[in-house]
Amino acid sequence: MLSYCSNVVAADSLQSLEHQLLSVFAPARQRAGLERLGVGLWLPAATMARLAEDRAARARLAAILADNGLAVVTMNAFPYGGFHGTSVKHKVYQPDWTTPERLAYTRLCAEVLSELLAGAQNGSISTLPLGWSDPWNDAADVKARQTLAALSDELRRIEQQTGHRIRLAVEPEPGCVIGSCRDAIGWFGRGGVDTRYIGLCLDTCHLAVMGENPAEVVAGLADIGIGVVKIQASNAIAIDNLAADGVVEAFAEFAGSPYLHQVNGVDAGGNRWFRDDLSFTDPSIPRTGSARVHYHVPLHLSPPAPLSNTSHVLADVMAMLGTEALPQPADVEIETYTWEVLPTSLRMGSLADDIAAEIGWLNDLLRNRDAA
Repeated sequence: MLSYCSNVVAADSLQSLEHQLLSVFAPARQRAGLERLGVGLWLPAATMARLAEDRAARARLAAILADNGLAVVTMNAFPYGGFHGTSVKHKVYQPDWTTPERLAYTRLCAEVLSELLAGAQNGSISTLPLGWSDPWNDAADVKARQTLAALSDELRRIEQQTGHRIRLAVEPEPGCVIGSCRDAIGWFGRGGVDTRYIGLCLDTCHLAVMGENPAEVVAGLADIGIGVVKIQASNAIAIDNLAADGVVEAFAEFAGSPYLHQVNGVDAGGNRWFRDDLSFTDPSIPRTGSARVHYHVPLHLSPPAPLSNTSHVLADVMAMLGTEALPQPADVEIETYTWEVLPTSLRMGSLADDIAAEIGWLNDLLRNRDAA
């Protein structure tokens, strides 16, 4: 079952969550022509705590989901606090996996998810790749491994009590401790992780930004016994020629976002460069070569020329699903959380219309793959 991540909308209260389910996700499911749509549930820590404490609220949420053809099989526990309306930037990586706060939040997510799994045996939760890379040291890495081991114990307890196995999906992101899937292979390869409960979240935007080959990544993970627990279907912005006329003007439409938009580039001389956030007012940014930007853009639409998207990377990953390369089941979730800050030229109508269009595009891609 395909899911759409609910971090596209604010959910600072349980009432707000219920409203968004009824006004955005239920209409999107209907317009996409789906019998059921998964909601990749994201709630900030304070709202998740209220849901975990309120049995009646959980029952009401389960009823709203069931009555509207919606289901929750996966959660996004990456952003801990607010994710809309104010500047997020580096704050999204706090608290990191060295802290008890991150452990407690993720445990609550797992407990709630185990109750919401209607007809599904297993569930998944995506999370940040330990933390931002600076500062980070060996002591932090040891602490993070200990905290993840404690979570594995909690997930084992939940499975024993409920019969539902919840798996954590660590999501590589540029600039983080585990900034790429290559980093993930190296980190997991050092051992000490319970692979029954912890695996990888393969975000196709992040994969594209780091210029990684999907087939090589999947093979490398298989070699060390790490499963792809979750796939986040998303596109990055591609700038194939930084010297092209109109690049700065086209990207200006995307500037001013509250989110961090890491950029990975290579100049005309073949030298690689990286910035935490793309700003063409930075004189040190090369104006030749190419770059990819961590900016989740709609699956079905390309940014204005001379910008483009990385949908071919997403297509390569989807082509492996269900094959010998990627045979194990993975939860698939569309994650375009940027709709409210995208240029108006990329908006088709209501948010429900936009989400339905993305769902339709991905389902067409999967159908064409199966027919080939």
